[in-house]
Amino acid sequence: MVKDIDEYLDDSKRLKKLQQMVDEVCEKIKRGELTLGEARKEAALVRLKAEKLIPYDMEKFDLIYTSRLNRMIEQYLLPQSKDNLHT
Repeated sequence: MVKDIDEYLDDSKRLKKLQQMVDEVCEKIKRGELTLGEARKEAALVRLKAEKLIPYDMEKFDLIYTSRLNRMIEQYLLPQSKDNLHT
């Protein structure tokens, strides 16, 4: 079945909204505004919102955005957590 233009626009808006949410969490992680636990919680909340906005596309969401969030957490927060254990 072919989607009409309104459905494509709705999809585009939902995806843009999700991208903005992920970008905001990534920026908070980079700036050091979140603890490891807070970052994981925010990532989980974004994923829950994604399940409501694009339930049919969660595999793609996980592939792109969940892996991006996990990479940011590993890069910016896990080294700090390990440093705190050694001090």
